[in-house]
Amino acid sequence: MDSGESRDGKDRKQQNPAIGWLLRGLSKPPAAAAAIAAFVLWAHFGSGVQTFRSHVSSAPGWQQFRASYGLDDFGADGYFTRAVQNGYNLFYFTHEYGGRFTRKTARDAVNSCAGCHTVEDLAYGFVNSDRFDAHLGRRMSFEERVMRCYAGPMDGFIPTLYDPAVRDIRILARAVAHHLQLGEGARKDRS
Repeated sequence: MDSGESRDGKDRKQQNPAIGWLLRGLSKPPAAAAAIAAFVLWAHFGSGVQTFRSHVSSAPGWQQFRASYGLDDFGADGYFTRAVQNGYNLFYFTHEYGGRFTRKTARDAVNSCAGCHTVEDLAYGFVNSDRFDAHLGRRMSFEERVMRCYAGPMDGFIPTLYDPAVRDIRILARAVAHHLQLGEGARKDRS
C-alpha cells in the first residue's frame, strides 16, 4: 500500500503541512491555552472590532445628560452607567444605535424615541408600568410597551423581551425616575 491510499484502497487527499503542524501543536494543553489567550488578547486590544468591547460610544449630549441627572452617583464607569448610556444612545439616536428596530432614517422627522417622548415621560411610564390596560384587557409591562413602540411608531422589528436594547431603555427610565424621586404610581403634573 503506498502513502496516498488508505486501508480501504481509496485515495486520501494530501493535507496542508502547515495545518498539520498547527493541529499537532494545539493537541498539547499548554499550546492550546496559549492560543486561546492570544486570541482573547487580540480580540480585546488589537482587533479594533467594537463587538469585543464593553465600551459604549459617547453620543452628542451624553456628558450634559449625565451631569443633569446625577448619573455619577452610580459610579463613573460601571455596568449600570454603561447601560444607561446605551439606553440614552438608543432613546435619542434610535436610527443609529438601534437600526434593527426601526426603518426610520436621519431624513425622517421622527426617527428616534425622543421624537415622541421625553426622558421624563419614559420615567413616569416606568413607575406606572405593570398595570392593567383596559384597551388590551391585560397587564402590560414597561418592556412590552417599549416593544410595542418599536413595532408601531418606529415601524421596526420587535425586539424580544430580553433584548439588551429593551433592558437598557428600562435602565435609562429607572435612572431618570431615581433622579426625579418618583415612586410607584407617580403622576405627572399636567398643569
